[in-house]
Amino acid sequence: MKAPPRWLRVLFALFAYTSVHFAAGRWKRGLAWVAAYFACVLLVLHVPTWIFFVDLLGQAVDAALLTPAVSRATRWYALAALIVICVEQIVVLPIRYVWVEAFQIPSGSSVPTLLVGDHVWVDKTAKHPSRGDNIVFIYPKERDKDFVKRVVAVGGDTIELRDDGQLVLNGAPVPRVHVDGPCAYDDDVEGIWEKRECDAWDETLGGRTYRVIFNRDRLPRAFAPVTVPAGSYYVLGDNRDNSHDSRYWGFEIGRASCRERV
Repeated sequence: MKAPPRWLRVLFALFAYTSVHFAAGRWKRGLAWVAAYFACVLLVLHVPTWIFFVDLLGQAVDAALLTPAVSRATRWYALAALIVICVEQIVVLPIRYVWVEAFQIPSGSSVPTLLVGDHVWVDKTAKHPSRGDNIVFIYPKERDKDFVKRVVAVGGDTIELRDDGQLVLNGAPVPRVHVDGPCAYDDDVEGIWEKRECDAWDETLGGRTYRVIFNRDRLPRAFAPVTVPAGSYYVLGDNRDNSHDSRYWGFEIGRASCRERV
């Protein structure tokens, strides 16, 4: 049977990802494109939308150029298209947009808990984070960016950071224990990596114990007691002296922008 024309192969490839490759008997190429798609959706970081369009167009062009290994009747194209659409719509998309999604840590504001370049999974069903949770949220000042910080106070709480680095919640010091031994981390300063000396503390909040650090060459970025409005959150980076957080842009993280929990 004569292979379908290129325009038809492109059409099938655009609306039913890799269906042409499998229907034409090019299983290895088809699997390679499927792997690329899953890498974008699940394994690679929170990639821009245009990456998916490049991937889609790439496999469509490849479908137009490939030589079928065997002839296939039209019904096999339809079957392959149905299978691919079902897998994408029923399995892949809900996983990414409803349940979990992969992100990469772009900065050192959450050191030592999360290092630059770390890959993390986020729970997209966690819409109401608690104190002590690390969350991914939409940066209030630039809505196209995602930030990762730790929730230290929720609506109705009064939060304070003293000059000695002590966090105070509703008038009570948050328990912390000093960590002895060397403490240092690498920081990107205008494109140049520098090693910074620090002091580390194990802080316990909301039943979670995590490590926070303070630079030795500067005073803690303290703030006076503030009360968090209802429906909002106050977040800090675990790298307390190297974090752009609620100390700079206030209470603009609400439930609408708080999307996931790490």
